[in-house]
Amino acid sequence: MKIGVDLDGVLTDWHSFVIKYGKEYANKIGRGRIKNEKGYEINDVWDWGVETSEEFWKEYDFFYAEKIPAEEGAKEALKRLKEEGNEIIIITARSYTTQESEIGAKMRKIVKKWLKEYEISYDNIVFSSVDKRENCRKYGIEIMIEDSPHNIKQIATIIPVICFHQPYNEQVQGKNIIRCYNWKDVYQKLTRE
Repeated sequence: MKIGVDLDGVLTDWHSFVIKYGKEYANKIGRGRIKNEKGYEINDVWDWGVETSEEFWKEYDFFYAEKIPAEEGAKEALKRLKEEGNEIIIITARSYTTQESEIGAKMRKIVKKWLKEYEISYDNIVFSSVDKRENCRKYGIEIMIEDSPHNIKQIATIIPVICFHQPYNEQVQGKNIIRCYNWKDVYQKLTRE
């Protein structure tokens, strides 16, 4: 089976990072409060506005990319899935990775180094800002593991999607959507068929 795997919010706990380091940044700049702890985008979570949110990511993007730990159980689940003959394709639109520039090359290198450091098993990685549904079609993905509410709904129109539980996607449900709460749950749902 060809399994598509998102990076941020699936292999990492992106949301906890936004809360924790958002608080640190708010204290540093002397303003900002959480307006919606279940928001998806940083502007949904914090009341900073676009400019301050962009400044936050300028300061924290590379720190996040290098220091965020892998989700518990991801290494083991993906290793077993690969050993059982599944093909793992990571599909991500991580910041800068789609840019053909020095900064884009740097971020792609960091991502690959991070995957190696955390021993994440995969066959291919796709850095793309193109609609994820289109990438699922292009690469023949049979099931996608995703956290973004928008992407989950869109991809579920063509293939099953494992909705990797996050506070911002807890209301997402529907045909072809399978909710999982951790990587052990993901593995069990993928292998019980």
